[in-house]
Amino acid sequence: MSIRLLGFLLSIFIFVFLAFQKKIRKWKKALLVLTSFLLVLLTAFLYLFPFNPAPKPSGEMPVLTDRVFYSYKSDVSKMLTNKDEREIPVKIWCPEDLQENHHPLLIFSPGSFGTADSNETMFLELASRGYIVMGLSHPYHSFVCDMSDGSRIMIDFDFMKSVISSPGSKNVKATLGPLREWTQIRSDDIDYVLSKILDSSTDNVYEKYINDKRIVLSGHSLGGSAALAIGRQRSEDVRALVILESPFVADIIGIDGNSFVFTEEEYPLPVLHIYSDSLFSKIDEITNYGMNVKLIKSDNPMYVNKHISGVRHIGLTDMILISPIITNMIDLGVNTRQPLETLLELNEYVLNFLDEYND
Repeated sequence: MSIRLLGFLLSIFIFVFLAFQKKIRKWKKALLVLTSFLLVLLTAFLYLFPFNPAPKPSGEMPVLTDRVFYSYKSDVSKMLTNKDEREIPVKIWCPEDLQENHHPLLIFSPGSFGTADSNETMFLELASRGYIVMGLSHPYHSFVCDMSDGSRIMIDFDFMKSVISSPGSKNVKATLGPLREWTQIRSDDIDYVLSKILDSSTDNVYEKYINDKRIVLSGHSLGGSAALAIGRQRSEDVRALVILESPFVADIIGIDGNSFVFTEEEYPLPVLHIYSDSLFSKIDEITNYGMNVKLIKSDNPMYVNKHISGVRHIGLTDMILISPIITNMIDLGVNTRQPLETLLELNEYVLNFLDEYND
């Protein structure tokens, strides 16, 4: 039993004990009961949200964090953040000592409700080894986005409801339209950021330090699907992809019965795909992941597939550090691995892959 759980249970006992005391003066009892109730709330919060810090990165370079913003005109009116524009908040992780045109770049898109720092353990590790990491938040998709004008945009309730109620592979016709729509807005965000990095103008101080021949796209879940879409569309601009359990949504070309049909074209770039227990053992039974199965079975060495056992889908993110209990609730199962053990194993796979395919 953890010390936080023990403290929570003890605070409940104290609250109940005081509530049933009859020999204490009323005003004093009321004060003690109120104090013990506040203690219950505090210990419950600490138990549910321990906020374990990300492990110290193993690289030698001190890491700097910052925020920048990109804005572009969009025709998707419900996704606009300011008149006819959509602003994308981007969090930066990079070495403190930067050199022009030198540093490889990783652009990351989080899962359905995730934010820019959803895999900060990985970002810190990469930045400590020379990478510039850009983590994107997606307004109305991310749980909360802090915008350049100081305002906050919360997640769109209709989007959240649509994701939660999606029938998935049980009804592919009902699934495909929303899935493509969700992926497209993410792809548009990534595509614009990538284009601004590669154009001749400098939109922020960090762009001039990027080696534009060593760009990696990355993402978790829905964000990974969007990254895979851009990787196929812009394979000349990207070296490799690091994906955390995502289907190849953009590779779906049709429906046959209750199964998706995927393109026969090979994926053009090296891909590291990391899977959890939520999917790996039954992946060939889920039609959304038909292209994933092809890459898993392929003998092409640039398709690298890893399975981290004892962890589920959200457990592949740093949410497992913030609140293991909430993570288990979202994952509808228990992540049996220690959070740090999982995230460090994930980092090892990423580093080995990038050493080979983005060196």
